[in-house]
Amino acid sequence: MSIQDNFRLAMRRYIYSVSIMSNRDNVGNTNAITVSSVTSISMDPPSLLICINKSSRIHDTLTIGSKFCINLLNKDQEELSNTCSDEDKHEQRFNDKNWNLEDIPFLANAQANIFCKVDKLSSYYTHTIVVGLVEDAKFSDNISTLTYVDGEYR
Repeated sequence: MSIQDNFRLAMRRYIYSVSIMSNRDNVGNTNAITVSSVTSISMDPPSLLICINKSSRIHDTLTIGSKFCINLLNKDQEELSNTCSDEDKHEQRFNDKNWNLEDIPFLANAQANIFCKVDKLSSYYTHTIVVGLVEDAKFSDNISTLTYVDGEYR
């Protein structure tokens, strides 16, 4: 097997929390994409990073100073995760009644919402590393986070 095959199989052993990154572009269009590569960087200043594939629709809407929300999903939001990861279902992503679309789109019933402003963008081959400064965060007291491991939701 190739190093890529071995790496892919090794990474399938990691357990990831599942989130949806959402934003509004500079002309008011809403975007959402399922992400698993969300990592806290620092508490001072509060910041996180997300890795976004350059071929994704949301990619070019992420500019320095633009705002987005990381919506950490609950165990019962697997279908929404699938919708936001399927390019053929792009038009259905905001059909869920729990989206609040007044400003930066966010899921009112998510496990947590972390509102950020893009502080830095760093290109790395097929992806861009997005560093977000946290501007606000909300969370549910009940912990029931949707996770993904070995190609399946848990």
